[in-house]
Amino acid sequence: MSGENSVSSIVGSLGGGTGIDVRKLAEDLTNAERIPAEERLEALKDQTTAEVSAYAVLKYNVDELITKFQALDDVSELLSAEATSTDATQIGVSGISGSAITGTHTLSVSALAAQQVNISNSYTSASQTLNEGSGFTINVTDGSGAVTAIAIADGDDNPNGIVAAINASGVGVSASLLTIDTNGDEYKIVLNGTTGSANSFVVSSTLADSDLGFHDASNGNSQQGGGVYSQQVAANSVFTVNGVSLERASNNVADALQGVVLDLKSVSASGTTTQIKIEQSQTQIKASLQELVDSYNATRYALNEISNPESTDEDVGGALSTDFAAIRQVRSVIYRAVTQNSSTASGSITALRDIGIELTLDGDLNFNELKFDTVMQTSADDVVKMLSAGTDNQSKYDGQAQGLARDAIADIEVLTDSVDGLFATRTKTSLKAIGQYESDLEELDVRMNALFDRYMAQFTVMESLVSQLNSTRTSLADTWMNMGNFNKK
Repeated sequence: MSGENSVSSIVGSLGGGTGIDVRKLAEDLTNAERIPAEERLEALKDQTTAEVSAYAVLKYNVDELITKFQALDDVSELLSAEATSTDATQIGVSGISGSAITGTHTLSVSALAAQQVNISNSYTSASQTLNEGSGFTINVTDGSGAVTAIAIADGDDNPNGIVAAINASGVGVSASLLTIDTNGDEYKIVLNGTTGSANSFVVSSTLADSDLGFHDASNGNSQQGGGVYSQQVAANSVFTVNGVSLERASNNVADALQGVVLDLKSVSASGTTTQIKIEQSQTQIKASLQELVDSYNATRYALNEISNPESTDEDVGGALSTDFAAIRQVRSVIYRAVTQNSSTASGSITALRDIGIELTLDGDLNFNELKFDTVMQTSADDVVKMLSAGTDNQSKYDGQAQGLARDAIADIEVLTDSVDGLFATRTKTSLKAIGQYESDLEELDVRMNALFDRYMAQFTVMESLVSQLNSTRTSLADTWMNMGNFNKK
């Protein structure tokens, strides 16, 4: 209302004229036109904003449904194995993959893998000098004959310096300094190698006491291996699997039974064995199917709330109650996804309904686990093929039948495609409409301000005319009164 102040000032200077509050009258007349138009545009904007939110809610739910189908499209996601040991204190299983083959395997352990351990001479303190403060070299020769020279710097010719230099060398041997007695006046360095007979090592140095006592039997290095003494000699694990003798450098064995990581813990008593039983587990596939059912039902709930004009949801309830086409399309697509036949039906297993995924009377899904368990007892391979085509990481562009899970995903992506999908196109249209409503509100404001100014200008002229008429009336009244007084004389 750009002319409001100047026009109001003029009206005030006229002395009231008609006695009417012309500013309020101009505002009332303007608002009589402004408010209905403004309320209509704001309502349209609010409704369309709610529609955008509703499309976002639906897209989130449908994306979740796609994620649940993705958990069913690979063999490795459907089939898992679990292993049990008859004596886990002797031989355990620390890992298992989907490639493990079901069956029972007999194992026994005759020797555990060991690391080489060597103990040095005794030292009176951690800082006792061994070469009068001068540096020297320690050589570590590994099982293949390769020599690693470790330089001990000047001033580091003491137990602490030796431990630090060995650990920093990356030679494959770790060093630690032990306090032997409680008085703190006897220390020894302990070296630990890696398990496996090939990981033996020999220590020498440029000092007069070349091996620093690491190979002296008097220091506890009483086991002989490869011509040198150690407190413990490096050794392989020795064990049998189904009567076949095997050796490995570690007690953690990943390549003896396919898909199984064995943990050898102790030597078997004479004549005893441990059984490792590998069975197919249905835990993962059952969990994935239940999550699919829950996601489908959640999507249907969202559809019902968004399409119901009497919904009590304050944010998106009833927001799409007039978009019948969108609601109908989403319902149709997700229904087809869970009820269609698989492109890789196998045996008597053709669809989700054959493995216990059932429609209820109200249209939701229910997972009949008893039926599923029964089917899996005789048709597990058919179930896997129906869902995943019996493949892993199959490309959707390879042109091959890909199983129900990928069939469903392809159908649902018609809704979620970021360019041409239903949600993308509907949202784009709604956002464009919101922008137009905002523009219309701005234009309305400009028009109403101009209308107010026009009313004020018109009322200013009216007030001026009325004021002039009042002035003339007063003047005439005064004249007639004076003439009457004159005649009385």
